[in-house]
Amino acid sequence: MVIRTHVGVSLDGFVADADGVAAWESLPGYEHRSHGIAEVLEHCEAVVMGRATFDRGLARWSQDWPWTDKEVHVLTSRPLPSDVRARACDDPAELLRRLQLTGLMGDVHLLGGARTIRAFLELGAVARLGVVVLPMLLGSGVPLFAGTPGQPLHLQCQRTHPGGAIELIYTPA
Repeated sequence: MVIRTHVGVSLDGFVADADGVAAWESLPGYEHRSHGIAEVLEHCEAVVMGRATFDRGLARWSQDWPWTDKEVHVLTSRPLPSDVRARACDDPAELLRRLQLTGLMGDVHLLGGARTIRAFLELGAVARLGVVVLPMLLGSGVPLFAGTPGQPLHLQCQRTHPGGAIELIYTPA
């Protein structure tokens, strides 16, 4: 099992604007570009997200649940709606333990948000840190790595996407 991220971040380091709108969603034409997410998801058996990400996407996802073939886990202390096929857990370390015990053969997509990604980084659980640097400046908002302990990384690969986004994939050094 490999835990990996694939997160959009503005050039100035914000994963979301001050209102919590994901940097991806602030990029004009985003919905018509994959920025590599299809390749990430084809290797994933499970998805992990935080409650804020879950709540922001729920209206859209309840119409068309994008993870019909994947386990979905939400880091939250509040109950999830009963009609959603996702499991709740309020502790990142416990969720990591559960994922390790399930015997997943594929990857886990750590969808986010920033607090969730930072929690798994602090646990040393992220094996592939995928960041798509978006050609935009948000100026303020939710920083992706604020408060994260320093950690050396190794650039595994990079590629440019149409529109000027650059995908960088790092592994722990």
